[in-house]
Amino acid sequence: MATSSHGRPRRVLVVCGHPDSRSFSRALADAYVSGLPDGVEVETLPLGDLTFDPVLRHGYREFMPADPVIERSQQLVKWADHLVFVFPCWFGNVPSLLKGWFERVMTPGFAFNYSNTSLIDLGLRVQRHLAGRTATIISTYSGPPWYFRAMFTDPVRLVKKENLGFVGIKTTGVLRLGWIDSPRRDSLARREAFLAKVQASASRLPR
Repeated sequence: MATSSHGRPRRVLVVCGHPDSRSFSRALADAYVSGLPDGVEVETLPLGDLTFDPVLRHGYREFMPADPVIERSQQLVKWADHLVFVFPCWFGNVPSLLKGWFERVMTPGFAFNYSNTSLIDLGLRVQRHLAGRTATIISTYSGPPWYFRAMFTDPVRLVKKENLGFVGIKTTGVLRLGWIDSPRRDSLARREAFLAKVQASASRLPR
């Protein structure tokens, strides 16, 4: 049985950021869940199946009305030892649904706080309330992954550093598959091989 440092079963939260329930991203999320060791506690958030406002309408100026999906998401993020994010890269970014989820869920007071409001200190004195958690990122690209990895604005890099690292979550694994939907390079065989790779990775949870 996979256990945490506290001696209890490991807790894993899998977030699928693709809005389509029939997407390959959903299949990847399912593959990860199916590969988890016996005894692991797992919860899933298929964002495409959930109804919530993904727009942070007032920025941080004021709180938005209570939203059960956002509240449940925050509860699960706090509950989890390891988080898994599955998403495609579109127009050099993550899907707007996932971006909105990050903005609504990872808010000041819950995920982080600044020690003061000086612009000089922003990012230097951040209270990272989600420290101690780890993450795996699973992403697909329409082009070659090496091209995006060479870019400072790679969506996976931004999620790893700005969305997760900023609040204290350490990314311990990244899985990428390129050339999705490419007539010449994509195939059922390579997708099945990647599904198997994702499933196998789930058995190696960080301690």
